[in-house]
Amino acid sequence: MQTTSRHRSADVAVGYAADRAGNGIAYAAIATGTDRAAVRVTFGTEPLPALDGRELGYAALSAVATYLRGRGFSRLRLKIADTVVVDELNGRRSVPLPLAMAYVKARCALHGFSSARVERGEPIETHDLQTRAQAEVALRAPAAA
Repeated sequence: MQTTSRHRSADVAVGYAADRAGNGIAYAAIATGTDRAAVRVTFGTEPLPALDGRELGYAALSAVATYLRGRGFSRLRLKIADTVVVDELNGRRSVPLPLAMAYVKARCALHGFSSARVERGEPIETHDLQTRAQAEVALRAPAAA
């Protein structure tokens, strides 16, 4: 039988990408006090080209948070490269109406933890994860005719 600590905490850097249909991949580097691991999580969202991919950030964070909640984590510090998404999730910027549902889903996923913060990740934390996700999405894409 597996036991789960009541207050498992982690620092999690997230990189993500999606194809034009909104089928995405997020890679998360999870650091706990005693261990480090990387996981791959899939997600899907409706593409909103006018919003510079922010819908991807919300969907990726929601998917990663749901994954980690299912693994018994209760405290998270999530780091992503998109400063605008970070500011919107932290109430420092208003959320555009087309992103309202994505915002609500992400906030709901984060409220499932006793503590969850979203911060801007430094490039050294997120770049490799982002590049890995972009490469995998590019490999899945059908060849151009």
